[in-house]
Amino acid sequence: MTLIVVGDVEPAPIIDLTKRHFGGAPKVPRPPDRDVGVKTPTTMRAIVATDPELTQDEVSVARVEPPRPPTTTVEELRRDLVELLGTRAFNRRLAAQIAQGKVSFVEAHASVRQYARAIRLVTAEASGKPGTWRTMLAELGTELQRARLHGFSEREIQDARTAHLAEGEEAVQQEPTLPARSLLYRINGVVARHEPVTSAAQRLALLQRLLPGITAREVTDAFAASFEPATATFIAELRAGADVPSEADLLAPGRAALDVKPDPWTEAAPAAALLDRLPASGKIVESAEHAASGVFSAWLDNGVRLHHRFMDQERNQVTVAVTLAGGRIQETASNRGITDAAVVAWERAATGTLGSSQIRDLMTGKKVRVRGEAGPDALTLTVSGSPADLEVGLQLAYLLLTDPVIEPAAFERWKASQAQAIAARKVDPNGVLSEAMAEAFYPKDEPRPRPLEDAQVQRVARDDAQAWLRRLIAEAPIEVAIAGDVDRATATRLAEQYVGALPARPRIDAKTFRDLRTIPRAVGPIAVARTVGTRTPQAFVADGFFGTDIQNVGDARLLAMASRILSTRMNATVRREKQLVYSIGAASRPASEYPGFGLFIAQAPTDPAKVQALAATLEDMYGAFAKDGPTEDELQVARKQFANLLDQTLKERDFWVTRLATLDYRGLSLTDVVEAPAAYQQLTAEGIRDGFRRYWKPEGRFRFVVTPTG
Repeated sequence: MTLIVVGDVEPAPIIDLTKRHFGGAPKVPRPPDRDVGVKTPTTMRAIVATDPELTQDEVSVARVEPPRPPTTTVEELRRDLVELLGTRAFNRRLAAQIAQGKVSFVEAHASVRQYARAIRLVTAEASGKPGTWRTMLAELGTELQRARLHGFSEREIQDARTAHLAEGEEAVQQEPTLPARSLLYRINGVVARHEPVTSAAQRLALLQRLLPGITAREVTDAFAASFEPATATFIAELRAGADVPSEADLLAPGRAALDVKPDPWTEAAPAAALLDRLPASGKIVESAEHAASGVFSAWLDNGVRLHHRFMDQERNQVTVAVTLAGGRIQETASNRGITDAAVVAWERAATGTLGSSQIRDLMTGKKVRVRGEAGPDALTLTVSGSPADLEVGLQLAYLLLTDPVIEPAAFERWKASQAQAIAARKVDPNGVLSEAMAEAFYPKDEPRPRPLEDAQVQRVARDDAQAWLRRLIAEAPIEVAIAGDVDRATATRLAEQYVGALPARPRIDAKTFRDLRTIPRAVGPIAVARTVGTRTPQAFVADGFFGTDIQNVGDARLLAMASRILSTRMNATVRREKQLVYSIGAASRPASEYPGFGLFIAQAPTDPAKVQALAATLEDMYGAFAKDGPTEDELQVARKQFANLLDQTLKERDFWVTRLATLDYRGLSLTDVVEAPAAYQQLTAEGIRDGFRRYWKPEGRFRFVVTPTG
């Protein structure tokens, strides 16, 4: 037994408690490690796995070996780092090939992994469209042999060193304020591997000592040895059908894929910098501070809204979220999906002057990440990482807000991945549930809240998506949230420099796109039963009713408390007593984009034979709660739960970024946020019951059941 304790406590009392509670247990010998029976193959071999529900082809070239002993010495750590640098350099090559559209696979990577004293796997794998496994296998083999025969350049290995060292530095910065659970998991993993427990500072010191001395020749030799093809295992995971090879038929193209002598890797010339010169800075024209929350809010002279909150609970971490109002909410039946296609320029960052591979190289070693995503009524560009590199992240964000480019290969990759995701949704009970809910809730001529369909994806043209994004970055109202370990002066200076330099636009508020938010809602009770053609013996049940809007703070709190109490009841009755599900709970999701479509819902997978029992049980539990509400004991427990939850949530950077990023856009109040802990303690059993009754009524109820037919 190993006892791991992480927390704000000195060792002495923990040692005393451990002796008191565990010291009397009988002492037994440490059991010897079991031989799990892993053997290294002596020849090439092939494995073919098929499933009619797979939506992509996957191929792998793997070597299986018995595990190495735990890494316990500096020499062994150096050996591991040599191997790690090789796979990092190789993966950067694969990413560049994908970005330039030179390969058929959508995703690919290599790894050398040791699974806790059980097995060592050396793997290169790729995935792509159905029917492309032969091409992918040949391309993967070509890149493996290119690296094995010609090796890596010093520049490639230096990039890998820089990236790894930056991760070590960031770990040192973050470790003092990491959540206890993160540290516990890390220690647990080390204990499982029988390796020494080290701090982030100790690991960084070792990296600084060892990485500079590792040469490109060493890395090349180690990579060539790890991916020695003589005993390779070729694996194909394919959709069942006519094009499926036998294992003997897979072996021949596998051998051919590794029996090649490609030319050496050609390195592209690196870019000098993200920006040639800084943009013209904007200025703050109005500002105010909400004293109770510590949030500073301002308007920039170009119409951008800015919020900042200093937080050092997570040291050396900061997040900036830039919200652009619009996108999907502005789409029509003729261009549905164009916003998701447009965001590809942010997901694989590229500009008119810098390709995605050049940007990746420029960001190597920077302890900051930039990512973009599309939501129902907004696009969000997020910059997160170390305050020391925040300005570099904002420079990239500025480029993506002024000169983004959708690269052709990235666009085609988006189409392929969307097609695979949509095909997978059609044979997944939860995916079919999402389709059924959208079809039942929204009018037939309303495409915006519905899941994307393949015909819509294929109809989107890259030039149209590019134009759509350029219009959004030029015109969309913007709200910016900055939260974390960065002071107000620095936050406002950076916001003025990079967000203030954007073109002028209308100010954002709760009226933005109000005319696009009204959608007629279906009248209940709604009861939908769907089947899905799958061999997986799993059904899905969703039962609930339409809830409140996010602006109705009072009712949102009542329904949140009701969901917490009902979740406890469901866990006791549905899961433990009746054993109808493995896990279940009720959730209240206030509507934010489209008024009237808030949900109070309980949903869970279940055995197909238990569908009716689960649905009936949920209905009975809702009815009982509407009739009697919570007991006083339940209310007291829920109050304590919310007190603990809010105490933690209001200290979290992610919460404040999420709330501040759409504070004005949603018409929300900082005072409501600050007063939430006290407000939840004042809720009564009668108030919760009456609030629940206002929404749990026949015209608002729904039930969805999805069962398999395979």
